[in-house]
Amino acid sequence: MSHCKHVVFKDTRILLTPQNTVINTLRQFHVYCSCRINLTMGKKNRRNQMHNNSIRENATNSNPTTAGVVHDEMRVRPFKKLPQPLAKIPTKINLVVIATGGPGTSRSLLVTTEYQRYMFNCGEGTQRLAAMSRSLRASAYAKLAGLEHVFITHKSWENAGGLLGMAMTLEGQKNPDSKAYLTRDKLHPGRNNPRITIHGPPGVENIAWMAKKFSDHTNLNIVRHDGVFKDAALTVTPIPVCLWAAEEDAAPAPAKRQRRLSGQGEVLVDEAYAYLCQAQPQLPKINVEKCVEAGVTIGPMVGCLQRGESVTLDDGRVVHPNQVTDLVPSDNRPFLVVECPSLDFLPSLRQCSQLQPYLEKSDESLAVIVHMTPADVFKSEGYQSWMSGFHDSTDHMVINRDASEADLIRVRDHQARLNLISQEVFPMLPDFDKCATNVVNPADKPEAALPQKEEGLQTKSSVLNKQGQIVKACPGLLYVYRGKEGLGFQVELDECNSQDIQKSYLLEPEVREQIAALRKVVPATSEESTEGEEENITRYPRVTFLGTGSSEPNMMRAQSCIVVQVSKHSAVVLDCGEDSYGQLYRFFGKTKSSQILCKIKAIFISHLHADHHLGLFSLMKERKIAFDESDKPFVPLLLIAPIQMRRWMRFYHQEMEKVTHLFRFVRHQVELSEFSDGVTMETATFEDVKKELNLTEYKSVEVEHCNNAFGVSFTHANGFKLVYSGDTRPCDSLVAAGEDCDLLIHEATHEDSLLENAKASKHSTFSEAIDVGKKMKAKNTILTHFSQRYTYMVPLFDVDLPQNVGVAFDNMQVTPKTLRYLPHMIPALTSLFFQELQRFESKNIRRVREEAETRSQQSRADSQ
Repeated sequence: MSHCKHVVFKDTRILLTPQNTVINTLRQFHVYCSCRINLTMGKKNRRNQMHNNSIRENATNSNPTTAGVVHDEMRVRPFKKLPQPLAKIPTKINLVVIATGGPGTSRSLLVTTEYQRYMFNCGEGTQRLAAMSRSLRASAYAKLAGLEHVFITHKSWENAGGLLGMAMTLEGQKNPDSKAYLTRDKLHPGRNNPRITIHGPPGVENIAWMAKKFSDHTNLNIVRHDGVFKDAALTVTPIPVCLWAAEEDAAPAPAKRQRRLSGQGEVLVDEAYAYLCQAQPQLPKINVEKCVEAGVTIGPMVGCLQRGESVTLDDGRVVHPNQVTDLVPSDNRPFLVVECPSLDFLPSLRQCSQLQPYLEKSDESLAVIVHMTPADVFKSEGYQSWMSGFHDSTDHMVINRDASEADLIRVRDHQARLNLISQEVFPMLPDFDKCATNVVNPADKPEAALPQKEEGLQTKSSVLNKQGQIVKACPGLLYVYRGKEGLGFQVELDECNSQDIQKSYLLEPEVREQIAALRKVVPATSEESTEGEEENITRYPRVTFLGTGSSEPNMMRAQSCIVVQVSKHSAVVLDCGEDSYGQLYRFFGKTKSSQILCKIKAIFISHLHADHHLGLFSLMKERKIAFDESDKPFVPLLLIAPIQMRRWMRFYHQEMEKVTHLFRFVRHQVELSEFSDGVTMETATFEDVKKELNLTEYKSVEVEHCNNAFGVSFTHANGFKLVYSGDTRPCDSLVAAGEDCDLLIHEATHEDSLLENAKASKHSTFSEAIDVGKKMKAKNTILTHFSQRYTYMVPLFDVDLPQNVGVAFDNMQVTPKTLRYLPHMIPALTSLFFQELQRFESKNIRRVREEAETRSQQSRADSQ
């Protein structure tokens, strides 16, 4: 019995002998080891320690005769928490497509493990797209919590335009009390603030730092990292891909970015990074039977053996890791994320020394290459030739404009609900192509289909014998890089059946009653023809709300953007928050969105907070593409903005790409004279605005928000007068400018109970916005720019609502004819979103109690 060991497991005393190795005991042993060793991190580690302590105490108290034995066994070595890197070596790694790069979508890849996330490129709208798929969140850990590192392949807005929104969202998740609408002060400086580390070509971090200056969120922590990145999951090696030019031909660049190629008279013009990513080897698997045979007991020594350390038993025998562990079979080949911005970069890409071992069909191969290369470059003969040099077993994922459009599935669900209220005001969103045709099959590739699910790859020979695939990105696409089974490409799609969604809500009696009552006033569909009547006062302006939220975007409310079609041939955009073009594309569809872009004559930017202008560059560039594709002569749009906007335009023009040819600048502050800032911009005046949009009156009105914040009032030739407040407190100057208007669109960020917050952040409450409409004698008022706490419907239970006030939603479209319907929709909308409003009110009650308790404690502290 010298080899007998007494072990307490879950309050059960087990005698382990070489003969007593029944399968149930082994399973218990394995489970306990897993809990005790593999999951020793964070709260789980603390819980395990507490559990073990209670085991010791229970054993000692319940059985004194065996307590010494148990105590000695548990005391063989003091418990030692695993080093953090070793505790987080992942067993699952997935490459998840967040943004496909298709029309209306940026490019973004999320690499996920059980413990960490890493993002490659973060364009506009990435934050919303990452929150959309329930299936990906469940099966591939595709969520933003834990995201700390963002790798940018090339210094462009398409790759980095969503960084600020991402950082604001992560900050809001970790520090809910640091919202800009709660306080103007910096909360807890340097403590508990999430840090976003940016990896990429020189200067790429400047995009986020410059954009940060336009944000009220003062706690954002954005830093840069250079060189190789390594943690418990991945080693990421940046590979520079350079564009060189003769010194005499090179365009001027910032001095800190200029580098010369020694001895050849060449200057570095631009630089992109490819990223070679190698997963850390998995820890070997403990073989329970071998442990029992070797006399290894449950405890810290099991973890030491799993980490490759030899251990000495009580009897002096030394047990080595290879005696009790089994290697975990896995495909541990690296993967590559690459962007070749233009054909001019291709020579440098071909010559990358770090990639040479994987070319020319050598035995060294990559598991998958993620191509974020533009479509025209990807399809070029030179790039295809470079791709063909990799091993035939290598898979290829293509994220560019040829990929499928991204579909915001939860937004589609939401719109199906709203469509019950009115098919005209809340039209169904257009359907996009699915991913069935996304497998590219060149002549030398066999036929393949998605989703691909194959057995786990066991040996290197089986890996190299398989045939690689070339797959265009689509919604729900992921690549299982490490896992127990199903390695390779898979698709996790969320289903959206609009008819089923609508039927489920119509089963609720209250909803049916409210909609039936609404139908007496509001028809379900339009009864008028949309042909002819070009300037009919009942058809124009046609106002489309693309973004009705404030601060960072959430799932249902994007940042501020309103498209006003003032006539059949002209449109103006009122504010242009992040992903405005994506919203426009998903609402109008491919063909009509191009037509709308060509109609846009002006963009009005109310002020310089980021949530009102970060979508500007994408919209202007897509507008130019729309003109080119339609063979129409290009006319620069009118950019109406505070004069301080020139600083942002100059930064982008100098640091990113030339954009000044896309617009004519119109400053709000007409009293200020022009100044020189080193960049030539074509300018225009308010008279040009009136001429382009066929207006009889146009006024920019300074309002009470931040410095240089403006609202606008304009009247079309058909007599319709529209007023847009921008962000503001109730403002007399806006009331005077908008008197007797046909439509007032006024911000209503907060509910009435948050008046102090509204004053602190210089926004308006629901009732304050309504009162402005009354003072202005506005015929119709629409409330918008809601705090992101009101994801679905805003709570209007205690608000005195006149019969000319409506509530804005994303993807809502109104005309002068349908404006009168909006007030009648509010009871039906409240009933439709009753459950969401009920949950919100419960949170509100808790918030009020907590605030009251805090004030009470503070009062008692002051009295003492």
